[in-house]
Amino acid sequence: MFKKMRRKDKALAEDQIIEVLNAGEEGVLATVGEDGYPYAVPLNYVFHNGCIYFHCALSGHKIENMEYNPKVSFCVVSGAKILAEEFSTRFKSVVVFGRAEEVLGDEKNLGLRALIKRLAKDHVPAGEKYIEQARDKTRVFKIRVEHMSGKTAH
Repeated sequence: MFKKMRRKDKALAEDQIIEVLNAGEEGVLATVGEDGYPYAVPLNYVFHNGCIYFHCALSGHKIENMEYNPKVSFCVVSGAKILAEEFSTRFKSVVVFGRAEEVLGDEKNLGLRALIKRLAKDHVPAGEKYIEQARDKTRVFKIRVEHMSGKTAH
């Protein structure tokens, strides 16, 4: 069902894929809407318990698309550096395919806490207070990973 990577010599091992997911600062979520157009948007995320969690507003384009079609793709690029003299680029990237679903209750809290611990690790107590204030103004989704692959260049 999922295409094989053409350049197997550039493939990352599973532990390297997880390393890229844990190190990436942002990812790009790709969805498809009812109109058939793809929509890709950068967002903060955390890779936790084998899933990708992210938060967002209560409504919007990506939510409409995920409600229409929960199949998504998510991409993270790490360590990108243009090597101008070689007409090339050094990078590691991961592409994930899966299904997005909203999480509620305890799992929503778990996702929000995991995001705080990853993105604001020096401010966890303040983050806990922020979660309490913002919980009803945010939605949390997770991507259940069905397939992922990673690639490196140089």
